[in-house]
Amino acid sequence: MRSQDRQERPDVAVVMAARAGDRQASEQLVRDCLPLVYNIVGRALDGHSDVDDVVQETMMRVLDGLPGLEQPGRFRSWLVAITVRQIRDRWRRGRTYLAAEPLEENAHETDPQADFCDLAILRLALSGQRREAVEATRWLEDEEREVLALWWMESAGELTRGELSVACGLTPQHAAVRIQRVKERLETARTVVRAVTASPRCPDLATVLASWDGRPSGLWRKRLARHVRDCPQCLLSSSDLIPAEGLLADLALVPVPVGLAGLVLARAPGADSAAATVGAGARTAGGVSRTARTIGRLAAKPAATAAAGAVTLAAAAVAWYTATGSHEPARQPAAAAPPSYATSPVPPSPRTSASPTPTPTPTLTPTPTSASAPVTTAGARLSGRHALRSVDNPGDYVSQSGRLGILGPVGATSSAATRQAATFTFVPGLADPRCYSLRDATGRYLRHYAFRIRLDADDGSVIFQKDATFCPRSGSPAGSVSLESYNYSGRYLRHRHNLQLWLDLSENTAASRASRSFVVVEPWT
Repeated sequence: MRSQDRQERPDVAVVMAARAGDRQASEQLVRDCLPLVYNIVGRALDGHSDVDDVVQETMMRVLDGLPGLEQPGRFRSWLVAITVRQIRDRWRRGRTYLAAEPLEENAHETDPQADFCDLAILRLALSGQRREAVEATRWLEDEEREVLALWWMESAGELTRGELSVACGLTPQHAAVRIQRVKERLETARTVVRAVTASPRCPDLATVLASWDGRPSGLWRKRLARHVRDCPQCLLSSSDLIPAEGLLADLALVPVPVGLAGLVLARAPGADSAAATVGAGARTAGGVSRTARTIGRLAAKPAATAAAGAVTLAAAAVAWYTATGSHEPARQPAAAAPPSYATSPVPPSPRTSASPTPTPTPTLTPTPTSASAPVTTAGARLSGRHALRSVDNPGDYVSQSGRLGILGPVGATSSAATRQAATFTFVPGLADPRCYSLRDATGRYLRHYAFRIRLDADDGSVIFQKDATFCPRSGSPAGSVSLESYNYSGRYLRHRHNLQLWLDLSENTAASRASRSFVVVEPWT
């Protein structure tokens, strides 16, 4: 079966023309092959910031090696084999992975939404068991993820078993054994995901998870799987799982970012033809189209781009799409963010290029003067120590249990430690001073990791600063506030039925709105 947006396999004539140096044929190969390469690399590297680099290196090696390709009919197998080699080369160079360590600041920092699982869920609007299957891939080892990436493409109709075998350097029989092992581990991971996200959660599993740091891994998959296998309650929760093949068969590919496509085209041999293709009319001294170079430059350094650059990027993207006839599905318009809670103006999305002109700082109209009364200092920006009272659980407050965020009961008779755990200092956002970061009495910040709300010390990294920054939005009912993630637009701090705090997608239901709404009140301590 084919994925919903599958591109046709490159025609042998196109491969031969590109091998002979035809520029248009080379560009056609890039357009046809880039989605496949991007999805394999993205899944194998788990969305690490090196994904774009590996994709570019792969495509450059493919184009450079075309003259030596003796059998154009085997181009697809050859392409995937090069992709796998580039993935393994990156592993051997000892680069860290997003799933293992927080991403440190570096010169090639990519979109903060780097996790490929999240990207697939958001861009493809996945839900239900398809979403769970994608989330389960986080619990696999690196080597397992490589095989999974290829098998995923086979299940989606993008690769044949023969092409997969050649890419791995295995016989079809040996490849089948490797795939079967990975499928079994994926199914085990799906039962773990179902058990961990169950509400209410199995009490015995909660005990096992007491020392878990919230990061999915192969080691924790094995530990939790032992419990799930022997627990009737956890087994029952996963009894309706559909085989993964049935979920992946018609699943579309994650679209290639426009900026990455522009970078690859700009670096491709004979890239000067791109200028004629998009009709830009102007060229650089090196012959590369100004449009392609603009796309690549803006994609590489989004934080340094001014508002005028954003307009150029949009125009370049439209021109490139029109000229190339890209089959990438159009992005769904982002849901309009609710108006800010007494703010003026609303902070722009962090992924939108900002104007160099200073933007007025948003102000909250606080509304408390007693332990559980709303803050009422009109016209002042919210700062200092406050508590966040749940709208739909009025006796509960945003609090903490160890390193994890929870919704807990607090009252006048509560212990000093309980009251202190529910009190936070509001400071200008670490990633954007127009938003907020919440610091507890020990100096730790409320942040999200793998969408779980937790408290950690500031390690100075860019990713931590973004994870610990929340932007105020109007809550429900009026007078309450919702805290939207700075780097995951559309996701809000909210409590689930088990009173754990998570960063979840907004849903247009009264219950969802209430669970992510809080009243800012005077501190308990």
